[in-house]
Amino acid sequence: MQDMRYYEMRAFLFERQTTNSVPFTLQELADLWECSTKNAKRKLKQYQALSLCVYEPGSGRGNMSKLTFSQDFQDEIDQFIRAAVEQENLDKLLILLQLNIPRDWFNAVSSQINELFGLQSKDNDQDVLRSIIARPFSVLDPLHTAINMESSLLTQLGDPLVQFDATNQTIKPCIAHYWTSENNHTTWTFYLRKGIRFHHGRTLTSQDVQHTLEKAMQKGTVAYWQLHDIQQIECPSNYKITIQLHKPNPFFVRYLCLGALVILPYDVPFDEYKWVSTGAFKIAERTPKKLVLEAFDNYFLERPLLDRIEFWLVENQRKPMAVITHLGNEESEDYTDYAAKDYGVNIITFHFEHCLFARHPAFREAMFHALNPKDMLQAMKDIENVEASSYFIQNSKPQQRDPSKIKALLKKANYNGEPLQFAVFSHVKTVQQGKWLVAHAAKFGIQLQLRIIDLGSQFYDKMLFDDIDMSMGGDVPSYDIEVAFMDFYSNPNLAPQRYLAKEDLAHIETLLQQARQFENQKERYAVYDQVESYIRDNHLLLFMEHITKHQQIHSMIQTEEKHLYGHLNFKTLWIK
Repeated sequence: MQDMRYYEMRAFLFERQTTNSVPFTLQELADLWECSTKNAKRKLKQYQALSLCVYEPGSGRGNMSKLTFSQDFQDEIDQFIRAAVEQENLDKLLILLQLNIPRDWFNAVSSQINELFGLQSKDNDQDVLRSIIARPFSVLDPLHTAINMESSLLTQLGDPLVQFDATNQTIKPCIAHYWTSENNHTTWTFYLRKGIRFHHGRTLTSQDVQHTLEKAMQKGTVAYWQLHDIQQIECPSNYKITIQLHKPNPFFVRYLCLGALVILPYDVPFDEYKWVSTGAFKIAERTPKKLVLEAFDNYFLERPLLDRIEFWLVENQRKPMAVITHLGNEESEDYTDYAAKDYGVNIITFHFEHCLFARHPAFREAMFHALNPKDMLQAMKDIENVEASSYFIQNSKPQQRDPSKIKALLKKANYNGEPLQFAVFSHVKTVQQGKWLVAHAAKFGIQLQLRIIDLGSQFYDKMLFDDIDMSMGGDVPSYDIEVAFMDFYSNPNLAPQRYLAKEDLAHIETLLQQARQFENQKERYAVYDQVESYIRDNHLLLFMEHITKHQQIHSMIQTEEKHLYGHLNFKTLWIK
């Protein structure tokens, strides 16, 4: 098996190749390999010595050199993959999968790759799930995580005080086996299970719960808005904790179900690469290209049936799979396509602090008429996603738009075609939508300049958004849709808190505070309707579409829970 630079070179030169010969310059290969031209030439001579190719240097300044390869590139790839599969050389195989190689070349060996990156039942009865992911994991700190893929892992690695049952709209025991609410929902007392062990071996006590809550109460965390009403926390015993609130909040216990509030030990400094908590899985290895979870044998609830989960990074996938990637044979009956119609909502946000035009109601209304999601979906031939007018899919319906109003509205806002920075995240479909919206806005004299932001590495870098005028992104709710709705407008890492005007946020928060006072769900939803009417009437956000997420799940995977932030709940998964 050759070194990977050889295959990088062949993939780089493949499109200009005639038969097995190709012209090139040493500088091109030096740039590709990030080395000097002298080292690039030395590398080529090594390949020639191995009879992989014949290197003919260019004669004279400006003349291109020539490589003639000894073997057809597709044959080399086939041999490489078969050897990598046989040796279970995952690292090199993953590097190969990221090269610009025709995907149909993998069809002949797709079943072997699927076996390698899929369900593995080892000789020692270890059940292993290998999963390919399309981008690196970003922040795994529960106090700051705001991206759904990472959020889905928090409750695999740790456990909150209580759990929310979305089906029955009830609270279930977890770390706390019982709780009470007194004094008009201002005093909450939780009784903890005994014998719960952290990954490092120590037994959990109320001191750990107090430590977790006090850390999460700090301003700037994703849970600050949920906990800022806490007046005092007391630990009468090792297995009892009392939380005193400044004011009544019957909704408070719902917050304590979230992954952001999984209980962490007070005696271990938090490290997102090691992750000590109580969860069903613990981190065995984490690198930029790989994340490995192992079952925690001393888990206080039911031990996972999987023993090990491996996430391997393959960037720039043409068709990313959430669980098992099959590179070819897409009609294989071994896979079932699960579609989550309520996966989330895509929204355009105006950046009020930077964009002066966004502060003018007429400009926002003009953008509402110009950026029609129905037209976008039709142009993209998208028959799955549906037009949104609400955070809640059941409340969404088509909105009336009138392009004839745009010219007068732009004039009223004193907008004269000035360039505006429009940011989208680096998902393939989102970028395509962004390009369409830019071209469509131009028909009305609105000049949007597309800026692509990498979701994995740049989402939390707020300085990158300082000169952005508008952005489009999706919000994926947790299993508790009501808390997700409140979080969308209150989380410091999400678009409304980042970009809306302070006076609008204050008005929205006043309404949400009213909603939290109601024990009756119907009364809360009536307030949510007021929030959304305020958003729509003032065009503060532009609801675009409700997102459908597809997961290709192998028939051997058995689980009753197919949707946890749009991802599998590995705690309940098993291999048939």
